[in-house]
Formats: sequence, C-alpha cells, structure tokens
Amino acid sequence: MIPDRLSRVSQSVNDRCSAIAQTWSQTTFSDSSAAENANADFSHRIPTPSGPIAITSDGIGTKVEIAERMERYDTLGFDLVAMVVDDLVAGGSRPIALSNILDVDRFDEAVIDDLMRGLATAARTAQVVVAGGEIAQLGSRISGFGNGMHANWCSTAIGAPMSVPESAHRNPKAGDRIIALGSDGFRSNGFTLARSILDSRFGEDWHRALTASGMSWGDCLLTPSRIYAPAVASMIEAGVPVIASAHITGGGIPGNLPRNLKGVTLRAELDDLWPPHPAMIELARMADIEPKDAYGQWNMGTGYLCIVAAEAASAALLHAKDFGIRARIAGRLVEGSGLRIDARAWDMGDLFFGGKE
Repeated sequence: MIPDRLSRVSQSVNDRCSAIAQTWSQTTFSDSSAAENANADFSHRIPTPSGPIAITSDGIGTKVEIAERMERYDTLGFDLVAMVVDDLVAGGSRPIALSNILDVDRFDEAVIDDLMRGLATAARTAQVVVAGGEIAQLGSRISGFGNGMHANWCSTAIGAPMSVPESAHRNPKAGDRIIALGSDGFRSNGFTLARSILDSRFGEDWHRALTASGMSWGDCLLTPSRIYAPAVASMIEAGVPVIASAHITGGGIPGNLPRNLKGVTLRAELDDLWPPHPAMIELARMADIEPKDAYGQWNMGTGYLCIVAAEAASAALLHAKDFGIRARIAGRLVEGSGLRIDARAWDMGDLFFGGKE
C-alpha cells in the first residue's frame, strides 16, 4: 500500500519549490505588469505597446511513461495542448499559438511523427497554431521505460485577452452557479502517485493489469485530455458572464477552485459534481487513500469549473454542449468560507476543505 501521507509530502515540497520560483520571477515585473497579473492564475498577462498578451508554460510530466509502456504516442499532443490552452482561457485569454520543446535521449522518426501528428490534431481542436519548437537530443539525461525513444515534452502558449461582458466585471457573490465540465480521465496530473500504487500492487508490468472495468491500466491512464478552451472562450465571447473559472490540474478541485474566492467571504457548495472516474476510486481503495486526499490528487471526473451568474447557467451549458463537452450545474456559492464537496453518492462522504462545516 502507498500511505496517503507520501502524496501530501510530495505535494508540499512541490508547492514550496513553485513558490520559490514564483518569488524570483515576480522580481522581474514592473509595477504596471504586476498590476496586469493581479488576478492571474497559471497564465500571466504582459503589457506591450500593442496591448497585453497572455503567456503560460507547462508539460505532460510523467504521463509520457504511459505512452512508452503502451508504445502509443499519438494522444500525448492532447495532453500537452490542454495543459496550456486551458490555463490561458481560465485567465480570460483566447489561446492563439504555442511552441513546444521535445527533449529526447535519441531520435526515432516514427515516434516523432506520432507525437507531432497528435500535436497538430490537438492544436486544430484547440483552434491554435503550432508556431515553432525544438527537438533536442540529450542522451542519457533523458530516461524512461523500455528500449524505445524516451522524451520530456513541454510547451509555451500565448493568448489574447478577451473582452468580457460588463456583468462579468465583478467579484463572485452568493448565488452564483458553478458549472462543471466533465473529464474523461486523469488528464496530465497525479501520475506519480498512480504509478506508485499500481507498481506496488501489480509489479513492473502494471500497465498490462486490468481495471475492474476490464480495460488495461495502461490504456486507462493514457486517455487523452479533453480540451475545454474553445468552449469556454465561446461562452465569454458570446456575452455569457463567466465571473471566474478554474482549470482542474495538480491539487484537484480543492487546490484550484479556491483561488477564485480570495478576498470574498464565500463557500463553494458542490453537491452535483460529475461522478469520479471509476479508476480513481479503484486506485484510492487500493492504497487506502482518504476521499479528501483523492480529491486533492486527481480531478475526480471534473476537468474545469466556471463560476457564472445564476441567470447565465443555462446559456453556459448550451455552449459546452455545442462543443461536445459534458456540462452540468454542479453547485453554487453561499455565504461562508472554504469548499464543500458532497461525495456521498459515491460512498466517499461529505467533504469539507477549509472554513467551517
């Protein structure tokens, strides 16, 4: 079994290292650019003579090992694109273009072709262009699983801030609705913990073992990330008052949604979220991970959240449907503090994060 404290310790170190990097990067901003970033999340707006641009960077992390194990690489582009474009739109910017850096131990033309074909498909889905990149051979500095080509893949994307309706120019308030966009799988987060659990249970060839549903664990974890940016941008540009939104990545819902509630005395009541992916529940039970820790590690079935004015909830749902994305009203904001997730329907309890129950 994998003690859940290991995942908490790892996340704590990760958070501290990220804070160090952020502290130093902030020393490079002028007062004016700092103001542009006052409400930024994982993307940042940079003022230019022609107007502000938004920029963000991310990678697919250890999900690349799953592709190496399954010898299938054409879905990773969706994970790479989703991580950056969905961060941009969460900051109120429409993604425009991205560049990518692929570090490999050695060149393999067939694998490169699969990766880049997937990237191009994902970029078209996200309505962005791949404006450049680099492939660098780093030899033994890159290692992975098996005898094939090993890689690390990261991307930087830029976007243009969108004009939002006047009704969205306010802080969240009690009564606002929270729209949940469904996730198909693990996206690109929580793989280190998942691999540790599976290796402990099934050994080195854990990717061949079967989930309770009969799918291999390798296929399950390789499920490509759904890209939300075009649907959310469509909402905003059509005048739907999206007050704030959260891309559910590392830290899950409790690590991302509360960023939108700083400075207000509100609690997010989530009583109708999408059900957790069965594989996430299965992993949590394998390792005796508490439900609160599971929601802090994985997206648990919800990949993106939008806070909208109550009267705009139906319109937001329709925009998501037009882009083939599952969406539902998952909850609301009420007076109070913290976050509540009602997971009793999945025998995971009534979960409170911060604030008072």
